[in-house]
Amino acid sequence: MPGESYDIAIVGAGIAGTYIGDRLKRARPDWSVAILERTDRIGGRLRSVPIAGLDHPIELGGMRYMSSHRRVASIVNELALPTHPFDRTEGQERAFLRGIVAQGPGDPAGATNYRLDANERGRSAVELWQSGFERIVPNWQRLEHDDYVRLRAAGDYLGRPVTDWSIGDVLRGSLSADGWAYVQDAFGYDSGIRAFNATDFIEFLHSGGDPTSVARTPDGGMESMPQSLAERFEWSGGAIWLGSEVASIEISDGAVVLHTNDGRSIRAGRVVLTAPVPALELLARTSPALGHPRFGRAFAAVEGFPAMKLYLWYDHPWWRPAVSGIRSVADLPVRKVFYLDARPDSPAAMLAMYTDALDVEPWRELAGDTSDGAPAPTAMLAEVQRCLREMHPDVADVPEPVGSALMHWGADPHEVGWHFWRGGAVSDEVLALAPQPDPALPIYLAGEAFSRQQSWVEGALEAAEAVLERLLAPASADSVKPVTRGG
Repeated sequence: MPGESYDIAIVGAGIAGTYIGDRLKRARPDWSVAILERTDRIGGRLRSVPIAGLDHPIELGGMRYMSSHRRVASIVNELALPTHPFDRTEGQERAFLRGIVAQGPGDPAGATNYRLDANERGRSAVELWQSGFERIVPNWQRLEHDDYVRLRAAGDYLGRPVTDWSIGDVLRGSLSADGWAYVQDAFGYDSGIRAFNATDFIEFLHSGGDPTSVARTPDGGMESMPQSLAERFEWSGGAIWLGSEVASIEISDGAVVLHTNDGRSIRAGRVVLTAPVPALELLARTSPALGHPRFGRAFAAVEGFPAMKLYLWYDHPWWRPAVSGIRSVADLPVRKVFYLDARPDSPAAMLAMYTDALDVEPWRELAGDTSDGAPAPTAMLAEVQRCLREMHPDVADVPEPVGSALMHWGADPHEVGWHFWRGGAVSDEVLALAPQPDPALPIYLAGEAFSRQQSWVEGALEAAEAVLERLLAPASADSVKPVTRGG
C-alpha cells in the first residue's frame, strides 16, 4: 500500500462506500478505485451476527428495509439475496405505559395513567402528536415534497422561521406536561420525537406512510448487502484496505493525499467521505482540506445520536401467546422490545432493550466498555430482566436467557446510530451543497446524514447516488486525469 495512488478513494466500507465503489468500477472499469476502512470489517452500521439455533442473524445495526425503498430493493434483487418479512406475526403492536398494557401508540387506553388536559383526554398518542404537526404544518397530510421545500424556504411559526423549530419544541409548546410525556413514551425513539427538525420530521414520517410497504430483511442479514457489493467491487479490480484509518487529508500538487494512522499516504484524484459525521468532524480537526466553511455548515446541520441494542435469546419464545405482535414500547428504561421468533417450539431472539439519544444514558454505567456484540454485564442483564417481568404482567415466568449480545453505537467516538436534521438547519440548502461542499475541491460527502431518508439504508444510497451523479457526469468523467501511479 505505501506509495499507492488511485483515481478515486472512498473512505468507509459501509453500504454507501461499497455501493459507490461497485457502481464506479462497473461504469468506469478503467478508473482505479480504492475503499479505505478504519475497522477490520465491511458493513459499517450494518452488522449481522449469526447465533447457533436461530434461523437468521441478529442485527446489531440496521435491521430492516421497507419494500418501498426502491434503491435497497434494487440491490437485493440485483444480487439475488433471499429475504423474509421482518414482522412475521401480523399481530397487534403493544405498549406498556405507566403500568397499563395498550395496543400501541394508536390506542387511547395507553394514556390512562397520564394527567392529560381536558382537550387531550380520550385521544391516542398518535392523535396528539399529529395535532402538533397540524400547528406548524397545516394540511401536512396533503403536502408533496415541493410544498415542504417552499415551506422551509419561507414559512414561519409563532414569528420564527419554521426551520428554527425541533419537533420537540413544537409539541412541548402545544401539549400539557403529561401530554408531552405520553407522546414521548409512546413514540419510543427519543431522537425522532424530540430533536428532529420539525418540518423535516413531519415530511420524513409522511413520506414513509405507504400502506402497501412492508419491512423485510435479507436471510443472511443486512450486512450481506455491503459484503456482496464489496465482493463484486474487488472482483472488478477495486481495492479494499481494512484497518486503514485516515488520520488527515491534504491537497498536494493537484491531488488529494490521505494520511493513515500507521504513517502511510495514499494519493487520489478525488475522495468520497462516507463516514458518520462525528468521524468527519474529528478528521476535520487535522485536515486543512476540510476547513472550508461549507464543510462546517454541512456537519453542523445534522446531529448524530447514540443508540444501544441488547439482544437476548431463549430456548423458546416465552412471550407467546401473551404478546401477539413484533414490538412493545414501554416507559421503562428498555424503551423498545422486538420479538423475533418464527416458531413456538424453537429457540427465539428478542431485542430486549433498544434505546437512543437521551434514553441511552441510564445504561451507560451498566454497559461500561462492553459493546460490539459482547455478552452483556451481569448487572445490566438483571435490570433488563426486571423490566421484562414488569412489562409482561400476563406472563407467569420470564426465564433467564441462553445468551446475550450488546451493541453501543456511540461507545466509539467515531460512531453514532444515525443522524437527523437539527432545528435551525434548512435541509434543502444543505442537501444541495453536501455532495461536494467546496466546488474547488474534489472531496465529496455521502452517507445517510445527508439525505431525505436519514437513519435508513435507503438514505445512505440516496446520498451515494447524489455523489455518483457528479463523479460520473460526462464533463467530469472526460476531465478526469488518472493519478500517476506510485506518486
